[in-house]
Amino acid sequence: MFKYRIILVLAWLVLPFVFVHRFFSGRDTAATFLARLGYSKEKCTNPRLIWLHAASLGEFNTLELLLPVFSRKFQNYDFLVTVSNRLTFEKVKRLRLRSPSLHADIAPLDFNCVLNRFFKRWKPTCLITIENEVYPNRNLKCSEENIPIVFVNARMSAKSFSSWQKDETFARKVFQCIDFCFPQDQSSAVRFSELGVAPDRIKLLGNLKRFQESTEITHPDVDKLRSVFDPLFTLCAASTHKGEDQIILDAFRTARKTQPNLKLILVPRHPRRSHEIRGLVDQAGFSCAVRSQDTLPKASDDIYLADTMGEMPLWYSSAATTFVAGSLVPVGGHTPFEPAVYGSAIIHGSQYSNFKAIYEQLVCNNGSIQADTADEIATAWIKLLDENSRNTQIAASKKSLFKNGAKGKMLDEITFKVASLL
Repeated sequence: MFKYRIILVLAWLVLPFVFVHRFFSGRDTAATFLARLGYSKEKCTNPRLIWLHAASLGEFNTLELLLPVFSRKFQNYDFLVTVSNRLTFEKVKRLRLRSPSLHADIAPLDFNCVLNRFFKRWKPTCLITIENEVYPNRNLKCSEENIPIVFVNARMSAKSFSSWQKDETFARKVFQCIDFCFPQDQSSAVRFSELGVAPDRIKLLGNLKRFQESTEITHPDVDKLRSVFDPLFTLCAASTHKGEDQIILDAFRTARKTQPNLKLILVPRHPRRSHEIRGLVDQAGFSCAVRSQDTLPKASDDIYLADTMGEMPLWYSSAATTFVAGSLVPVGGHTPFEPAVYGSAIIHGSQYSNFKAIYEQLVCNNGSIQADTADEIATAWIKLLDENSRNTQIAASKKSLFKNGAKGKMLDEITFKVASLL
């Protein structure tokens, strides 16, 4: 804990520089940054308030499954939804307009003084965290205030587990504060237990993401995009990391030798890498349109560099095939649920430790194709251009990922446990 506090002291020193960078990059406004420091303007007069935290859009999509059930079960309660990025915050605020009992805020930074302001303003009676964000001071503050903490659809990657294990005493102090944990897979269940969550406070229900449903894409650009980038011949390279873009570009070049009219939607995980990727595209000799420049691709463009946040449904639904990145480099892979829910066939690399059981099941059931080199990715893409092959794979992936029979039971178990803790 002492080391963590030293880190926080150093963080205070660089905070002004972080704010300036985030402000000019559009990732924060003055209002959202003040909210991070506990200075939000909104308040709740209801003494019964359930705090739900979802870091970004992926976690918020899971949270949306819980909200209708919670609203019915806890009718005397208000709900505070906190998120960690501005785009998800805008989505929560739109949702708030339809429910007077729902409040929205930016998640507080993990400084004690900030948390004190946040808790004084909101006075939560329970904290529910979706998936994988663990903040030491937040957990300890809740424990001191006798506020139960529940982790829902909890995920602990091998990389995060290794980091926490470096100081087992510190980790145990933080994780013992968790009153109940619903991990999304067996590996996460074991890791939460080894870090300090009591075994009788863990119940493996499965992954709530398998109950996701696609939403209608009503974006004003969707028809224009699809008129020049035929979805059947388009690959979405989703959430690429440094070291992956060149492999994808090489695969694109190889695949076009067989099918010259192929198109590529390249979506970096971090939009700030846009300039770097544009350089790779130019070196490769491809023509490219850039999303952040408010341009749509022309028929003559080869690649659309989708360097914005919050538009993944548009990209998934506009590509018959998706390469799920983060799986060619030691990142651990990204979720296959979102491309599958929009009917996009899946290709991925072998480095998928974040979703190990899910990808192993997909590969075993022929619901995805594993490919680690440019040639392998190109071969997989060409195979999936065949309608029968693609439809067979999509059906297999949906069968593996979206088994909805237990949805009501899972949500009821989570709701019952929260009610018992309240």
